[in-house]
Amino acid sequence: MPKGQPSPDHIIGRKVSFFSIDTNIFEGFGFDFNMGALNVLRGQRPNWMTLHLSAIVEREVFAHRLRALKDADKKLHEALNYIRRKTSLDVSQIESTANALSIVDTAKDQFETEIRSFVSELGGSILATSGNTLAHDLFELYFSQQSPFELIKDKKSEFPDGAALLVLEQFAKDHKTKGILISKDKGWQSFANKSDHLFCLNSLDDFTGLFKAVSGHAADLLAKIKASLENTSSSSHALIHDAITTHVAEATWSVGDLYSGTVSRLEGDVYDSNIVEFIPNFQNIQGWFTDEDSPLYVVELPVLVNVEVVLSVEFFHWDSIDREEISIGSKEITVPMNIDISVFLTSTGDLMAEPVDEWGIEVEIANGNYSVEVGEVNPNFGDDEDY
Repeated sequence: MPKGQPSPDHIIGRKVSFFSIDTNIFEGFGFDFNMGALNVLRGQRPNWMTLHLSAIVEREVFAHRLRALKDADKKLHEALNYIRRKTSLDVSQIESTANALSIVDTAKDQFETEIRSFVSELGGSILATSGNTLAHDLFELYFSQQSPFELIKDKKSEFPDGAALLVLEQFAKDHKTKGILISKDKGWQSFANKSDHLFCLNSLDDFTGLFKAVSGHAADLLAKIKASLENTSSSSHALIHDAITTHVAEATWSVGDLYSGTVSRLEGDVYDSNIVEFIPNFQNIQGWFTDEDSPLYVVELPVLVNVEVVLSVEFFHWDSIDREEISIGSKEITVPMNIDISVFLTSTGDLMAEPVDEWGIEVEIANGNYSVEVGEVNPNFGDDEDY
């Protein structure tokens, strides 16, 4: 049985020819198929290693993304209704514009296109939930309490996983090959450990790590680009500097722990963020060069970024006479924090012969969502500011 992870012989000998990704992995990357780790995956595995996704996972990803958007759309209309109730403002034009956008319906098409394009770019397909023996095999697993049903108290909730796993195993059997599942789910891992056709890895990093030594040129290329990135006057270093600057400026910042010992309530809003410095972790740089006939080299560089986040904190007091909350002023504070990011560089050209500055390099960093932990903030009543 193929317990653990595939050996180099499995990879080099192409005894493993496909992989599949569980919903929890997509969720960990924010369902972002256009930037970061998911987008560069096409260059981190050999072309013959294709993605075959269960239709169940496809629908789960679709539902997760749509649920969050429906919630945002609902909050938008609730906010407009609140403004209408509390003020004399006419918000009907904004409502008409929002309705004309058909946010949810438009997103349905976009989300479906994105995931199907992602699978297509990785040379694979969406596997339908079908088969002559699927229902029989699924209930056999359920009643005999085999994986993925044996680990969960509410076993009925595992029917989608059970069906997805059986379809993937049948695909491997039909094509006389083996596949790699990528999932944090213990049910998926337990199922693979008992299968003759499936491996299961815990993360995308574990999967891409299988291919780092496939090419004899990989180590030479890694040393070459590392030397270029360490040179602060090189064009490649300038590229990652610009990409990190853009990433920090366009990141979504939320305010986490925020409280006061003197007022009843306060709200914080991030309105600026600036890079103080960034420190590349060259010890953990990784590179993939998986197809020498079509030169494409992908590098992942971990970077620690020191930033200063600027917040406006507004203070509120409960007026017991008018029975309403009133603002008693605001103050600006700056919070230093560190964020860890992964910078991906995809390079093309005559990689072995040309200097790095002549390569075609695209830099990607997945969209960032960060929480600023502020702590206690109190108004400065003694200052000249108008509180």
